[in-house]
Formats: sequence, C-alpha cells, structure tokens
Amino acid sequence: MIKFNAAPEFDFDEWSTLHQRDPEAFEARRRALLAIEVARGGNHAPAAKAMLERLEAQLEGKSDAERARLSLLAMVASAKQMTERLDDLAARLRERAELQNRLPRT
Repeated sequence: MIKFNAAPEFDFDEWSTLHQRDPEAFEARRRALLAIEVARGGNHAPAAKAMLERLEAQLEGKSDAERARLSLLAMVASAKQMTERLDDLAARLRERAELQNRLPRT
C-alpha cells in the first residue's frame, strides 16, 4: 500500500493489479497522486500542473501502449530540457569561478 509520507513506497504489483481489476479506480488514484506531487512543487506547481494537463489531453482516449509511448517521449523531452538547463548553469558557475580566481587575494 502506498503511504503518503516523506518517503512513499511504490508497489508496482499493487498498481498493476488495480489497473487490471478496476481501471477507473486506478485512474482516479493515479490522478490523485499526481495532483499531490504537483502541489508539492511550490513555486513550480503552476507550470507543472499546466504541463501535466497538456500531457493528459494528448493521452486522452489513447490505448495503453500509445499512452506509454507518448509518456516516454514527454519524459525524454523533459530530461533533454533539464540537461540543457543544467549545462547552462554549469557554464555560468565555471565563468563565476574564473572571475573569482582573477580577483586579488586578501
């Protein structure tokens, strides 16, 4: 059973069984868990919610296989965007370190 605490455990078998036995309950539970996680996003929650809503609209009425494929593509795109932003941050940090290294030591 998933416990809503600081370190929830994910039981794949439980979710899989729920999906097979009661797809509507699975979907309700999935949406509730996603809403909780989005709300934890703090200042980023509105953007995360909008992104999730766009993805949900794309997935509406699709087969499980197509939903999985589209979700994977969205995750890849998100990971690429995050990598680009981290690369930009790393470059800025290197520039700052170089500038600090040029300052006279006191």
